[in-house]
Amino acid sequence: MRKEYFLNEPDFIAENIDILEVERPQGFKHHFKKGRPKHGFIFSLSGSMKYTFPDNKKTIIINAGEVIFVPKGCVYSGEYTEENTRIKIVQFDVKSGTVPHYLKAPTIIELPNIAQLIEAFFEKINFGKTEYPFYYLHCFYNLMWQIDESYFALPKKHKKLQPALSEITENKNENKPILYYANLCDMSEVGFRRAFKEFTGKSPIEYRNDLRLSYAKTLLQSGQYTVSETAEICGFSNLSFFTRLYKRKYGHTPKGHSRIH
Repeated sequence: MRKEYFLNEPDFIAENIDILEVERPQGFKHHFKKGRPKHGFIFSLSGSMKYTFPDNKKTIIINAGEVIFVPKGCVYSGEYTEENTRIKIVQFDVKSGTVPHYLKAPTIIELPNIAQLIEAFFEKINFGKTEYPFYYLHCFYNLMWQIDESYFALPKKHKKLQPALSEITENKNENKPILYYANLCDMSEVGFRRAFKEFTGKSPIEYRNDLRLSYAKTLLQSGQYTVSETAEICGFSNLSFFTRLYKRKYGHTPKGHSRIH
C-alpha cells in the first residue's frame, strides 16, 4: 500500500535572519522614523521597554520575559524604562509570501515558552560566529510554528470567535459595540454573546475590561503614568468606574500600584 500526502506551503519564506542583544541605560530612546528595516521579535530579558506607535497612537510596554513582534516598515520609538534593561532581537526579511495576518501589526506574543524559543537562537553563539544555518532556520520555523499553533488553537466549535478575540486583544482600549465584534465573526449578536461566554467564561465586555486592567497594572508599575492617564490610555472614560473595577480585581485601588503620587 502506498500513501502520498501533499503538504501545505507556509505563508512565507524567511531570509536574512539575524539576531542581536542590546543593553542600554534607563531613559535611552531609539526611533525608527522611516519604519523598522526588518520584521522583528523583541524579547525583554530584563527590565522593561516602552514602545510608542504614532500612526495609531498606541503604547505597548513589555516587561522581563515578554516578547513583542514589530512588523517591517512600522514607525515607532522605543524607550528603556528601567536600569539594566537587556533585550534580545530576532529579525528577518520575507523572501516570498507575506507574514500571517495576525502579525500585520505590533503585537505581544503570548506563549508559555516564548522565552525559551527566543533564547534558543543564542545558544550556539561562539565568539560572534553563527556557523549553524540549519539550526537557526529550525529555531525560526519552530518559533513560527508554535505561534501559528497557538493562534489557531481554538476548539473547532469556537474558531469563529477568533477575529473578535484578536480584535479585542489588539485594540482593547477601543470601545467597540458588541455588534461590531459579532459582525467580525459573521454571527448574530445573541449567538456571539452566547458562544463567547461559553468559551471564555466571561461576557465580551468583561473579557475586554480584564485585558485593560492587566495593561493598566503594567502602565502604573512603569511609573510613567498617573492613574487618570492610565485609565484614559486603557479606554476607561469614567475614572470612578475604572477604580472600582481595579479594586475588585487586585484588592486595592490603582494608587496601590502607581509610582506617581
